[in-house]
Amino acid sequence: AVVSAVSGTATAFLSDNSQINNQFIVGYNTTTVEEDFPTPTPVPSGGNVAKTVRVRNQGDVPCYIRVALSYSEDLVTLNGLDTDNWVYGEDGYYYYKNEVDVGDSTTDLFTSVTINGEAEASELVVNVYEESVQTVDGSNPYTDYEEAWAHYEGGD
Repeated sequence: AVVSAVSGTATAFLSDNSQINNQFIVGYNTTTVEEDFPTPTPVPSGGNVAKTVRVRNQGDVPCYIRVALSYSEDLVTLNGLDTDNWVYGEDGYYYYKNEVDVGDSTTDLFTSVTINGEAEASELVVNVYEESVQTVDGSNPYTDYEEAWAHYEGGD
């Protein structure tokens, strides 16, 4: 019985247990396309249509943004393309080079489009698709937009 009491006492001194609950909040990057585009009116071949496209960060973390454009017909030329802040990538995306803070927007990607040639359809559609990625990986900030997008796509 004495051995049992000593053994129990030794076990009590050599073990411990505690529990800590850590709470954290995940940041969300939520972005939306903003465009200024007049009510469609007939535009002759070679005519310009005012259209601006930018992306607003409505999330709660800074982010990098990229945009892809597609057209119902391959008859569009972009005018006023902002090549100071945007760069066209080999993958078909326009990358905004600067981080976009919460509540802020990118600069306009372009200012108008020109219709080249005769469109076969009665309407020409310009589709704008955008994506965003946070400017940090955990607590480690990316050095620039290229590193952030490379990490997002699985490269480092």
